[in-house]
Amino acid sequence: MKYDQFFTPVRIEQINQIDSFDHQFGFIGSCFSDHMHQRFRYHGLDAWLSPFGTTYNPLSIINQLLGSIDLTHEFNIYSTENHSFYWETSHKIIHSNSEELKIIVQRLRAESLSALQEMDTLFITLGSAWVYELNSTGLLVANCHKLPASNFTKRLLSIKEISDALHTLISRLNKINPFLKIVFTVSPIRHLRDGIVENSRSKACLIEACHQVVDSTLTATYFPAFEIVMDELRDYRFFERDGAHPTEFAIDIVFDKLQRSLFMESLIKTFSEVAQIRRMENHRFSEESNADAMEKHRQNIANRKHDLDELHPVRW
Repeated sequence: MKYDQFFTPVRIEQINQIDSFDHQFGFIGSCFSDHMHQRFRYHGLDAWLSPFGTTYNPLSIINQLLGSIDLTHEFNIYSTENHSFYWETSHKIIHSNSEELKIIVQRLRAESLSALQEMDTLFITLGSAWVYELNSTGLLVANCHKLPASNFTKRLLSIKEISDALHTLISRLNKINPFLKIVFTVSPIRHLRDGIVENSRSKACLIEACHQVVDSTLTATYFPAFEIVMDELRDYRFFERDGAHPTEFAIDIVFDKLQRSLFMESLIKTFSEVAQIRRMENHRFSEESNADAMEKHRQNIANRKHDLDELHPVRW
């Protein structure tokens, strides 16, 4: 190792050389996908985010996508006296009326199908290979919905289970969108509740499964988000106080490396212009601010947006 370097650089392969805002992106999986989606939208890109909520294990992510491809497939609903939810979705999708919930989720699935058919690149972020299965039926759940742990059995997915399921997913996606490019990432968020050793085993299974699929599939690739945070940014200053979640600064670094792997330099410069306008929009005037100055500021924003829209179809 060179002693003038204080980090180990991760080699990042070029995913694409996108040069316009016409490209459509999709994000699903761990909350790391949420962070990337926010940054894509912030910079004016057309980006879909899975409506099924943050999901960590690969089989549940795959089930959500397959359930959107085949709208006749039945999700598993669970109802109590106060509310209903689906085992296939996150704890955020809940309703007091089960029939209303069915209508809502069916609409989300139909909208997701339309998005999958139109998008150019889908990012799938895997978070954990640990899964929970209902003791009563053996059903693998996306979320335990705060039910007692005694209702579930926890186990570690095998590499083969993950890779086989991902191959099936890619095959189904290719049928509805033959030109879709899939980018796998493994979330750098550490699942410390599972235990340090258990988290390492989980991430190792996910990484190896991703590489097995990428090595045998022309339409899939891998972006090393996990490796960037855990190896290149190997320092607790890049983590929140819980020691598990990367800081906003660390996420910004990963986004910067991702955009340089995806986009041409000319488009990245345009992203900077979009970000400048976003910051102008977020500017807060004091109560004593001059009305003319505020109006001039708003007009400046409108003019800059108009000039940029003449060149690019920015999604504001």
